Amino acid sequence: MPGLKDQAQYIQDPEQPDRSLSFHAIACSGELKEQLIHSVLENKTPLLLAGEEGAGKHFIARRLAAAILCHQPDRSGGACGYCASCRMLRSGSHLDLIEIAPPDDKSSIPVASVRSQVAGTLQIYPQLGRNRVYVIEALKVDTLNEQGQNALLKPLEEHPGFVRFIILTEDADRLLSTIRSRSRMIRISRRSPDEIRQILEETGHGDQTAGLALRYADGLPGQALAMAQDANFRLLRDKAFNLFSRLPQSTRTDCLTGGLAFFKQERKELTVLLRVFESFLRDMLLLQNDMDPASLVNADLADDLDGMRHQEPAPNPAKAAELVRQTAGALSSNANFDHTVARMLLGLRAFLGGHPVTEQIFRSKESFY
Repeated sequence: MPGLKDQAQYIQDPEQPDRSLSFHAIACSGELKEQLIHSVLENKTPLLLAGEEGAGKHFIARRLAAAILCHQPDRSGGACGYCASCRMLRSGSHLDLIEIAPPDDKSSIPVASVRSQVAGTLQIYPQLGRNRVYVIEALKVDTLNEQGQNALLKPLEEHPGFVRFIILTEDADRLLSTIRSRSRMIRISRRSPDEIRQILEETGHGDQTAGLALRYADGLPGQALAMAQDANFRLLRDKAFNLFSRLPQSTRTDCLTGGLAFFKQERKELTVLLRVFESFLRDMLLLQNDMDPASLVNADLADDLDGMRHQEPAPNPAKAAELVRQTAGALSSNANFDHTVARMLLGLRAFLGGHPVTEQIFRSKESFY
């Protein structure tokens, strides 16, 4: 699981304590930290970390695993950072940490992997300390399918006292109710701007880069870091705005050819693109309500966005933003890519350019499939 090995940049001297493994490294509310501490010290029920993409689930899971495996955990800070367990964990692997994730070339965890790597190893005693930790990805709707979840049920319910489970998901409602009933859920919510700023500063990102990433992150630390680390992000945003600003005057053919081709070309950045489109629409709404331009996510595009919102017929950015959010939800549930993106582009053209809105631009979730 790549997300659990994301903090190598913090390590300066292997002989010094790795403080980045402790709970102090998590920029979050005191309430969340208390829940995490309680999960390590008192409640050994399988833990379900639920939060949207970029909320920091992998980062937090690493620190939970470190605290559970640590030989000398601190009651308030978690892992000590210097015992044999912590040193092994920061090296990139650990004898008592089992990570279950889809193979690199697959989107789903094979059922056989759940049976062999979880049920098949459940009775093996810890090799280094007192506990063994299983971190299991169930992020998307197909990451851990129903068969895989069923294979996990008995281990969750009947396992040795030295075994701990941490399950990661973006939407707990997608999991079987029997998985949820055997777990204790902690919701990882969005962070405050100050917390996001702290995360960016601690990872060495300068003010200019951090400023743009902070505005776009919308409370999601993973999103902020991805943008701050991506030298091409500003270029991608500018390309996206070029398409967005032309939509009101575009033809249906433009949307179904050039517009769709752009999204296909940038498909790997789809989550970022949809968030960028939503930020344009948010800024238009703020301008419609005479808010301070300094509060805009895309403050450098304020004049262009203001010009768009003064077009006739008047655009409807609220409806357009809802359509973008609906599109993101459909695509995360494996809706047909071409159909869903084309539908969004045609809808944005209609809502931003005052064109007639075709029937069923907004649809029930079921009708995407």
